[in-house]
Amino acid sequence: MMLTFSNGDVDYNMQDHAIDTSAANAGVIKKKRSIKSNTSIHLNGPMEVDGSVKSGGSVSFLGDFSVRDKIEAYGNIDVSGNVTCQDKIKCFGNMDIAGYVFCGGKVKIFGKLTVNGHFEVYDNIEVWGAVVIQGYLKCKSLTAYASVTTVGDDSYYEVDESETVWGAKMVRRTEHEA
Repeated sequence: MMLTFSNGDVDYNMQDHAIDTSAANAGVIKKKRSIKSNTSIHLNGPMEVDGSVKSGGSVSFLGDFSVRDKIEAYGNIDVSGNVTCQDKIKCFGNMDIAGYVFCGGKVKIFGKLTVNGHFEVYDNIEVWGAVVIQGYLKCKSLTAYASVTTVGDDSYYEVDESETVWGAKMVRRTEHEA
């Protein structure tokens, strides 16, 4: 289903999915007040969201996004591109980052965090699942209730204040090491 955007709030509850593939919108920055759905949504950027992005399922970001308020998903959050979130991120599933993500508030992830790129958080990160970093992660404080693994010699993370890891801290030299 093709979805066209108009000004104002976007509610995807009456739509199949939130995929915007129209050629007329390619390269144009879409501006929305907020985005909410009871099911999973797939968003294509570039897009500026003046409010929040909330989903009862998973959220998929493809392209460049700027979100003024929070991002909340009761499923997974997948990022392929660049996302800037001025408030907090809350994910009840896994969060996979392939690209760059900046968050100005707290991040709470109840699943696994996989960073293949760059993840900067101005405040605290709390992850209930494993943390795998193939790139760079920076935050004020990190609480990981499982293991933290960096993959490759160029991967690392920085924690400005406190770091609590309840599982193992591991370094894998290659992607294929077990």
